[in-house]
Amino acid sequence: MYVAPDSSSTFAEIAQIHPGFAIPRANYKPEKVWDEVRQSGFEKIRIRPYLTFPLDSRWIYYSEHPHLLDRHSPEFAKSKDENEFLITVPEPRKVSEASPLYSSTLVGLHVHERGSVVFPREIVSDDLLAHREANIAEPAWRVLRDHFDLAGERSDDDARAFVGKLFRVAFAILHAPTYQAEHKSALSSDWAHLPIPKDAKLLEKLCDAGEQVSRLLDANRDARDAIEAVLTPERAKRLGQLRRKDGKPVTADDLKVTVTYWGGGKGKWIPRPFSDEELPDATAGDIWGERTGDLFLNDEAHFAHVPETVWLYQLGGYPVLKKWLGYRQADRHEAKPLSDEERRWLRQMIQRIAALQALSPSLDALYQDVVADSFTAAELNVRK
Repeated sequence: MYVAPDSSSTFAEIAQIHPGFAIPRANYKPEKVWDEVRQSGFEKIRIRPYLTFPLDSRWIYYSEHPHLLDRHSPEFAKSKDENEFLITVPEPRKVSEASPLYSSTLVGLHVHERGSVVFPREIVSDDLLAHREANIAEPAWRVLRDHFDLAGERSDDDARAFVGKLFRVAFAILHAPTYQAEHKSALSSDWAHLPIPKDAKLLEKLCDAGEQVSRLLDANRDARDAIEAVLTPERAKRLGQLRRKDGKPVTADDLKVTVTYWGGGKGKWIPRPFSDEELPDATAGDIWGERTGDLFLNDEAHFAHVPETVWLYQLGGYPVLKKWLGYRQADRHEAKPLSDEERRWLRQMIQRIAALQALSPSLDALYQDVVADSFTAAELNVRK
């Protein structure tokens, strides 16, 4: 109804049905925008997924109207299709904001609490042909192209593929706990400075690890194969099993989130020791903490075996599981229980976070290897 061009509704009627659209904001005059937007009518193709918070993808009616959506990012509108994005912030206020996020869809302004900056793998040039080119500085591309025996210009396949590899190097390095610890002070006052290895074999190892990280972060793609590759199928299967305290089968009515996770609510994670079969693999060390726990939706239903570090895990400045559950509390969700899709997704979030944490030792090892022989800013002809 809001965008129906032949609707006989008045703006006052629209405001009653959709009050959120009727609130004036900076550069947004509700009635004027409504009148302009509905001239184009509803287009199903505009319903698109977008990343709202870490591991939380939703749907949006995407319009490029300058005063409804996208008014501050026309460049994003040009580059949004068939692309992928590294999402980060300069000068993060929280430690968890220093680790980048990944998306291949539209991205909200506050995937990071502070406000996100989105780097596309490819950009659309401003020339008359409006061709796509790799998002890399020309001087750096020339150095890297020659060093790794690549060919072509930034608009060619080699350059676009190589920037995809650099994205994965960034995910591998910037999610390494040792990198974050060693650069904590610098990260709080500047962009992350990414070491790029000179050794081609090491570059490929970093790309493989970064691909695992990006798959685990991608909220719009199933990651079961990536989870099982990191954790093994058996270990992944034990994480986040949905149960009732009394042992009875879980029904749809059990999926209402009545525990308070929103805002200052503490939620309900009940700690307990690991059982013998739940203990993490020896290679993961104490990466999941000293205990696991059960994460409750209500007084009965809970996801069993959610390690402490998984429950406490933060990304983008947010406690990931608590944030997701808070938006799906029954009292904020029209009293609806979680859908089957949401139930499955919550469990996979638990598994994804556990797998990200289990990757930490290997990411730390790769980081130590790359700092031994990487390009300097001067060698790449870029400013520090």
